[in-house]
Amino acid sequence: MKLSTIFAAILGAAIAGGGTAYYYQQNQGTTQQASFTALPLDTAKAGEVNSTSLVNLSNGVRSVPFTLTAEAGQFYKIAVAGALRAQISVLQNGLLIASSATNSSSCNECSSSSNAAAPAVLAFKAETAGKYDVVVSGLDSNAYGPFSVTATPLKSYVGGIVKAGMDITEIAMGRQQSFTLEVEEKAIYTIDMKADQGRLDPYLSVLDQNGRELVSDDDGGDNYDAKIQTYLEPGTYTIQASSAVGADTFQGTYRLIIAKEALTSEITLESGATLHADGAKQTGLYNGQAQEFNFELPETMLVNVDVNALGFDPDVMVDGANINYQRRGQYSLRAVLEAGTHTITIDGSQGGIYDLTLSASAVPANAGGGVIRVGDTRQAVMLSGVTRINYTLNITQAGNYVIDMGSPVFDTSLSLHQNGYTLAENDDIDYSNGNTDSRIEIALEPGQYQIQAMALSEASRNRDYSLSVKRK
Repeated sequence: MKLSTIFAAILGAAIAGGGTAYYYQQNQGTTQQASFTALPLDTAKAGEVNSTSLVNLSNGVRSVPFTLTAEAGQFYKIAVAGALRAQISVLQNGLLIASSATNSSSCNECSSSSNAAAPAVLAFKAETAGKYDVVVSGLDSNAYGPFSVTATPLKSYVGGIVKAGMDITEIAMGRQQSFTLEVEEKAIYTIDMKADQGRLDPYLSVLDQNGRELVSDDDGGDNYDAKIQTYLEPGTYTIQASSAVGADTFQGTYRLIIAKEALTSEITLESGATLHADGAKQTGLYNGQAQEFNFELPETMLVNVDVNALGFDPDVMVDGANINYQRRGQYSLRAVLEAGTHTITIDGSQGGIYDLTLSASAVPANAGGGVIRVGDTRQAVMLSGVTRINYTLNITQAGNYVIDMGSPVFDTSLSLHQNGYTLAENDDIDYSNGNTDSRIEIALEPGQYQIQAMALSEASRNRDYSLSVKRK
């Protein structure tokens, strides 16, 4: 029998508000309780929200109801995909059990003209056996379209054992969850925590058998997901999963994916080793402990350092300063360094394999660097790929000094150091009037100082600049 009008009479609060809900359909002036479509397990069921679907008279949202027969104590995941911008509610005997409802203030990017709809996901626990109402609704009164809904029983590993190669779905219920990770082979292990629901902000940590935290992560994965990559020896570890904004907000479904990458590369670098600037690529294993490597320069030279980390982002420093970050896992430095001993440091919170290449060559003419004297004006070139040049300044008489750096082609920056401390720095003399040259005016005592002359952007060509030191 064709329905002339279909609507939902909501007694009490709306579905997402947690009240009692009864669905009715009107047919030729009479009302009867609406019939629900059975929702089988592990099978996609097609549906469509349109102008004849059940309507919530308080806000105009339309819905399609289903019935799921559940077992007591079983967790279920309800997933809705398709063109419909959807929300999901689960009720038992008219009482709301769970909802993925998103209020209008958190859906600023939703619009009726949007062609893309993010999948809606909801998980719940059936406390008692019986029939549960699964209601697929539009996200707002303008949401219409076809969809498919799938109900999947979940096997929980919370408190149990997990291993590499597992991809599991869990439901968070407002508290931190722990898993026992069994590691049988030393390797690089990657643990991904991916949220199914937008209001769940994943946070991961790995603890050793003594409960000491080895590594943690908040946003290392895609979007706001969490991802840990670290080297682990055989043994038993604990994975803790929670929310970055507090365990009480840890609600919804998420995937935990554990992968292993065997150490196939030959490790040729060990912390403390002396490097040779011959351009040879060497491979290291970062396992959570800071690593240092030294190299010697017989004279001032143009040095290239390249680090390519596989699947993680370490902190890479040369002589205590971070080097240029190119893109995920890739770092480079091209700089003029003075004669003597220099140090490359690899550190960070993640772990994995990395390749390191070090080379050095003669400094081209006018490349700058070295000693600058009071009264000197150096005309030099900032080489392509180079962003900073170090100078040594010897002061023999106390007084007030002015250090100037200028360039017709790039934005300059200056800093002055002594014994590892920054004494002064300047970017622009007068940026408001377009003057991006740099100047430091400072009173200095006799001693040795270091000037760092910098370009605030990297370029693929050589660029002229000048540096001068004067006593006022």
